[in-house]
Amino acid sequence: MCPSKMNLMCLSGLFLAVFCAEGQVPQGPARRTFTHERDVQTSFWQNAPRWEGNRLLGVTNNRSKGPIIFTIDSDGRKEDTLFALQDAAEINIMNAALSASGEVAIAGSAVTNDTRGATFVALMTADRKGQIVTRTWPYCPMVVTFAPDGNIWTFGHLKDDADTREIAKNVLQRFDSSGRFLGSRTLHVKGTDVPDSTYVRASRDRVGWFTRANEYIEFALDGTEIARYDGPDGAEIGDMTGLAISMENEVVVSRFGHGKAEFLTLDRGAHAWSPVALSTGIPTWARVLGFDGTTVVTNSENGRMRRYRTK
Repeated sequence: MCPSKMNLMCLSGLFLAVFCAEGQVPQGPARRTFTHERDVQTSFWQNAPRWEGNRLLGVTNNRSKGPIIFTIDSDGRKEDTLFALQDAAEINIMNAALSASGEVAIAGSAVTNDTRGATFVALMTADRKGQIVTRTWPYCPMVVTFAPDGNIWTFGHLKDDADTREIAKNVLQRFDSSGRFLGSRTLHVKGTDVPDSTYVRASRDRVGWFTRANEYIEFALDGTEIARYDGPDGAEIGDMTGLAISMENEVVVSRFGHGKAEFLTLDRGAHAWSPVALSTGIPTWARVLGFDGTTVVTNSENGRMRRYRTK
């Protein structure tokens, strides 16, 4: 649900706990095996992070006056940066993304002590010494990513100015690297829920969005749709736990099913999802965090990254 203009206390679907789903439809035998590379132990994560490029990105101390944006490299080295907004008493970061050159894009909401609120898209510079903030109300951005051309893509929903109702769901809005608004589209997708627990990632030439209603859609960099695919058989709202897209456009998703984690790859030609075996065996709980080159980064316990070679 969109942040209320008065309290703007949204919960990020990307950060919500996920639960095992019953009655999933099997996808068939695994066609590939990902080979364990190594584990990297890091600090405890309050919310689910994402791997982009060559590091992990996450948020701690959210829903406070000063959330912390952290990055962790492949050797476990961590850097923390305070994110603050003038006059904000509480900031709620819905989602954050990392560019190839190190900038951080943030979609979120903020409220002052006298309950004035706003939604925003922010850009932190790579050296973390500057930031650009674009107010977006009555648009509520829920998830964000960088396209390979440096533009910022967000998916969210639109409310009326009085904050009494949602007037458009599944809205795509794009911004350039200076925060300038580039355009808006209302997308026709399955389901009626707002995109609060969806996943958006980018490769070298496209942006991929996994919707809340088990649908995966790919877009060209000008915002036009390339293709769309049904999600894994039997998946329901809340089953999907992660999305990763390599620079070469390999897509891997994670979900819970049959009482354990499942990893699947997209076969575009067959419009199907193929299960993947892991050399370490499939854990009860795990999610895919992203690609580091051709290596998939996952986690199966809080604070530990587990890396698998796909080739």
